[in-house]
Amino acid sequence: MSSPKPKTLGQPDPVQKPLKVSYILVPGYSMLALSSAIEPLRSVNRLLGRTCYEWTIAAAQKGPVSASNGLDVQAAFDLGDAPHADLTIVVASLGLDGYRNKALERHLRNLRGHGRMVGAISNATLLLAQAGVVGARCVTIHWESIEGLVMQFPDLKVCGDIYRIEDGLLTAAGGTASMDMMLDLIGRREGWTAASQVSEQFLHGPLRPASEAQRSGLKWRYRLTDPRLETAIRRMEDNLSKPLRIAQLASEVDLSERQFERLFHKALLKSPSQFYMELRLTTAYRLLVTTTSSLEEVAESTGFSSQSHFGRSFKRWCGRSPLAVRVASNSGMAAV
Repeated sequence: MSSPKPKTLGQPDPVQKPLKVSYILVPGYSMLALSSAIEPLRSVNRLLGRTCYEWTIAAAQKGPVSASNGLDVQAAFDLGDAPHADLTIVVASLGLDGYRNKALERHLRNLRGHGRMVGAISNATLLLAQAGVVGARCVTIHWESIEGLVMQFPDLKVCGDIYRIEDGLLTAAGGTASMDMMLDLIGRREGWTAASQVSEQFLHGPLRPASEAQRSGLKWRYRLTDPRLETAIRRMEDNLSKPLRIAQLASEVDLSERQFERLFHKALLKSPSQFYMELRLTTAYRLLVTTTSSLEEVAESTGFSSQSHFGRSFKRWCGRSPLAVRVASNSGMAAV
């Protein structure tokens, strides 16, 4: 017997029943992401003068659940007694490396098997993948964790969009992207005028398309005014596992190596080689705290030919060894 087809989001219907949403909190979740996902529902209920949405908070165990900022939110339900929901959204943040919750995975599979919509905010997309409920659908995750998700699930379709809604599966990269995803949901159900009014209530600005990139462009990120620097940095970012020679980068932007050095120092107060090394080490740090890749794999993917070179460079830059960072990132995240 085939499983029911998951619900999809249709056209606005002013007489439709309230959509019941359940938020499942994973310890260390992002408070900003959770608030951004709930507040639009409260706002549209107020603006339209009717209950369009109802929501509950659940967790692996009922009771207070601490966010990454140390504040607690009370989970009224555990996974066993959570009430019926049309849409269940798992909310998490960083630090999921090594975290497994078999009960949550079974819960998500059961929901999908009964045709319910499920979603994930920030790094909770990893938990959907672990539960095996993604299938061939495209998902998104916070940009810091894209590499790790792809390395752990190479067959998964992962994009860099701020959010993604596809065939009853909703994923948002986190932060304020959670609001964009819920505004999209509101637009499909209550109409785009209502969604725009909610956005204005939160001074959020125009509705952002799902395909908007998560990260700002290089020009804004580094306050660049010279397009040659932008080109060179993009080439560096695209070639971390096999670093390019500085002379080659200079040649590609029609500068001598000496001119290239001066340009970098003037704009970024460091040499091209220093900047390139910091890009590689920053990426290595991100892989250490967001993936289960071995230290050898992390070193190789960031262009270090030996563990010893990687270890020395990393400790000089970070003050801690790669192993120490990995151990610290895993502390407190045991399997359930």
